[in-house]
Amino acid sequence: MNESASSKSIVASNHIPELDGVRGLAILAVTLYRFSRDTPTDTRLGAVLHDALTLGSRGVELFFVLSGFLITGVLLDAKSSPHRYRNFFARRSLRIFPLYFTALALFVVILPWVLGSRAPFTQATEQQFYLWTYLSNIRMSWMGEWNFGRLDHFWSLAVEEHFYLIWPWIIFTVPDRWLLRVTGIGFVACAASRIVFAAWSDNDVAPDVFSFFRFDAMLIGAMLVIYRRSQPTTRSPVQSIRVLRTLLILSFVATLAVALFNRRLLTVAETAFPVSFALLIAVVLRPESQNNLARVFRWSWLRSLGKYSYAMYVFQSPLIPLVALPPFSASAFDRLGGDDSIVAHLIYIAFMFVLTYCVAVASWHLLEKHCLRWKRYFHSESESRQRIQRHNHR
Repeated sequence: MNESASSKSIVASNHIPELDGVRGLAILAVTLYRFSRDTPTDTRLGAVLHDALTLGSRGVELFFVLSGFLITGVLLDAKSSPHRYRNFFARRSLRIFPLYFTALALFVVILPWVLGSRAPFTQATEQQFYLWTYLSNIRMSWMGEWNFGRLDHFWSLAVEEHFYLIWPWIIFTVPDRWLLRVTGIGFVACAASRIVFAAWSDNDVAPDVFSFFRFDAMLIGAMLVIYRRSQPTTRSPVQSIRVLRTLLILSFVATLAVALFNRRLLTVAETAFPVSFALLIAVVLRPESQNNLARVFRWSWLRSLGKYSYAMYVFQSPLIPLVALPPFSASAFDRLGGDDSIVAHLIYIAFMFVLTYCVAVASWHLLEKHCLRWKRYFHSESESRQRIQRHNHR
C-alpha cells in the first residue's frame, strides 16, 4: 500500500447530491408504508399492495445506513479539529432538537390542552418523560411493548441520538489504521447479540428498537465510508463496478426472499437489508455509475423528498389520528373512492402523502432553516479554510 492510499490520507468530503436522493427514497418508502398499514387484504390486489408497501418499513434501515455513512464522514473530516466535540454536538443539536422538541410539545402538551379528551396521543402523554429524554426505545425494550401510540416511531430517533453520543468518542480516539477493524467488530457484535436475544427471548420488541441491537445498520454505513477513504483500489474500475453490482443484486434477492417468506427469521433481515443498502450506496457513488443508476438519485423530486425527510418522518404518523378528526374522516375517503375500498385507500395514501410533504415544507421554512443558520458558528478549521478559499476564488 502506498502512502497516498494509506489510512492517513483521509480527506474532507464535499456534499454528494446523490445521497439526497437516497434519503428521498428512504422517506418515500417509509411514508407509503405508514399510510398503507390498513390496506384491506381481502382481495388479491389488496394483499399484493399491502405486502409490497409493507417492505417500505425497511426505509428505516436505509436511514440508519445513510446516517452512519454521513456522520462518520463528518467526524473523520473533523478529527484534527481542536473543537471537534463542541462543533459536532452543537451542529447535530441544531439539526435535530428544534423540530423534535417543537413537535413533541405540540403532540403531548398543546394538543391535549386544546382538544382535551379528544387528543389522540394519550399513551404518549402519559409516558412523555421517555420521549423528552430520548428513552422511548429503552422503555419499549424493557416493557416488550409498542406503548407510545402514534409516537412509537420516535424509537428510531432515539437510536440515532444514542449512536451520536457514542460514535464521536470512538472515531476521535481510535487510530485511523484500526478504525475499520473496530467498526467491523462492533457491527458483528451488535448483529450477533440481537440474533441471540431474539432466539432466546419472547420479547419481540427489543430486537427491533433497542439501540445496541440496531447499531449494526449505522456501523455498516460507517464501514463503507472508512473503507472508501482508507483503502486502495485493488481492481480495475470496470471489474470493481461489476463486482459491486453483482453483489448488490444477489444481496437484494436474498434479502427480499427472507423478508417475504419468513419475516422474522431471528431478525436476520434487520442486518441483511442494511448490507444491501450499503452496497446500493457503494454502487451509486462509483464514478462508473454517474450516467445510469446515480442519475436516478439526482432526480429533483427525489432530492426534494430527501431535503424535507426529517420533518416528513416526524409528522407522518401523528397526522393519521389528526386527519381522522372532523371534518376529515374515513367515511370521507370512502365516499371519494366509491364502493371500491382499494381505490378509497389509494386516495387516502395520496392525500396523506401530499399533506405530510406540505407540513414538512412548512416546518423547513418556518423553523428548521432558521435554526440551521446558527451552524456557521460551529465550523471546523478545515471547513473554515474551504469557505475562505471559495470566497477568494469568486
